[in-house]
Order: sequence, then structure tokens, then C-alpha cells
Amino acid sequence: MKIAPGSISIFVEWLKYTLLFFLAAPISVEFIGYFWHRWVEHRELLGKGVAFRHYKHHERQYPVNKLRTGGPYDSADSWTWYAVGIITTIVAFSIAPWPYALSFASGAWIYAHHIVAQMHSAFHVNNHFLWKYKWFQKLVKLHDIHHYDNVNYGICFFFMDRLFGTYRNTFPVDKNGKRIKLNVFMTYPMHRGVDGRSTRA
Repeated sequence: MKIAPGSISIFVEWLKYTLLFFLAAPISVEFIGYFWHRWVEHRELLGKGVAFRHYKHHERQYPVNKLRTGGPYDSADSWTWYAVGIITTIVAFSIAPWPYALSFASGAWIYAHHIVAQMHSAFHVNNHFLWKYKWFQKLVKLHDIHHYDNVNYGICFFFMDRLFGTYRNTFPVDKNGKRIKLNVFMTYPMHRGVDGRSTRA
């Protein structure tokens, strides 16, 4: 049985859409998200004003002595992630034919909002239904460590952290082996310690 050339072309086109939606988009979110989270929100590359919402998340809403609540998740209402998404979408439509750009952009928005953001919210809510899974408990631990130290900038996957040397699976400790909290922001001097008290870096 011969396969019509047109059928092969259609298959290849749908394969491209599928790869853009399910592979290229999530990888791009992880790549861009890592650098934005690390360098803009923590290293304050674009200034304290842009980093403030994330500082609020770490030090006011979910300090290390209160990493979880009974819910619902208390969002810091960070507008910067939407700005990143809009800019990425504009770039995609500027450099690629619109069907490819649409597949990529829709995949990126769905992955970022419905998987990454929702997963992060679940990290900070006690008794979330995902807590029964061992893989989720591992992700929670890695994210908890992020609140203690300048490491683990990923949310769902940590291949970027492994690649750039910021992956840790243990909490920071002092010379006596006691868990400590480091200041995870560049210029904000006040941060909460393990006991919840505000201290100056």
C-alpha cells in the first residue's frame, strides 16, 4: 500500500505542531523561567521594584517558619511573569509562521499557568491532594530548600539547576549542623530567620 505524499506532509506538519506544543514550549518555559527567577527575582538584575513581589512571597507570605498554610494559596500577584510571557509570545510570532508560533505560545502559556504555577501553589498548601505522591513530596523539599538558600530555581524540573550548579537536595546548616536560613536576595537587608524573626543580613 502506497502512502500519498500529501499524507506524509500532513503528518510532518502535525508532528511539528505537537513537538512545539509538548516539547519546545515547556523546555523554553523552564529555560526562561530559570534565568528570570534566579537573576531578576533574586539577584535583582532589573532592580528592587521588579523583584519586590518575589521578596514579598519569600519573606512576608511564606517565610521559612511558615512555608505552608491551610489554603488557599496567597499569591504575591507578580505581574512580571505575565510580562515575560507576553514578550516571549511577541518574539515567537515575530520570528516564526503564525501556525507554529500559535502552537508554541499556547503550549507555553498552558504549561506555565496550569502546571508550573499550580504546582508551586500546591507546595505552600497543607493537605493538598498531591501530597500523597512521593514525587511531589520530593519537589516540595527541593522548593523548601530554595526558601532557605540561593538554589533550586526550578519548580517542576531541575535540569537547569543541575546544569548551572544551583541544585541542592539538603538544607543549609551551620558548623554545628543546625539548619540556617540565608538571605536569598541581593539588596533587601531584612529577612526572616528559621525562628521567624526578622534579621538584618
